[in-house]
Amino acid sequence: MVNWAGLIRWAIVFHLFGVIIWIGNLLVIASMLSLAAEEMGAARERLIVIARRLFQIGGNIGALATVFFGIILILLVVGWLHAKLVLVLVLLYFHYRLYRRILNLENDPSGASAREFKMIHGFVSALLLAILALAVLKPF
Repeated sequence: MVNWAGLIRWAIVFHLFGVIIWIGNLLVIASMLSLAAEEMGAARERLIVIARRLFQIGGNIGALATVFFGIILILLVVGWLHAKLVLVLVLLYFHYRLYRRILNLENDPSGASAREFKMIHGFVSALLLAILALAVLKPF
């Protein structure tokens, strides 16, 4: 017999682990790219390369784990998870936007704007807070 409560708990553990890795990487990358906007030459290029590597390893793996285990939870639980899913889709947009900005900065490092990356950092932080509130408070 399947222990559904235990399965849900383990899915939540791996889902949260993915969220921590994913959001942590997005916040670090946004901060790093805001610093790159103020740097010149080799320092700027090095920050962009590091941001790209972090994105490819931690950002993508964290996002995949989050989405995979989130889908499992959506199949097992209903209600507030649907509202949370909308916020996660917005978060995926910022994930994609950071990816595109990293690629653009590799080709044109002078195109970096500290303000843009600080705003992305703020939006990701606000989305994280809203998602955590839905997950913990389960308002409906």
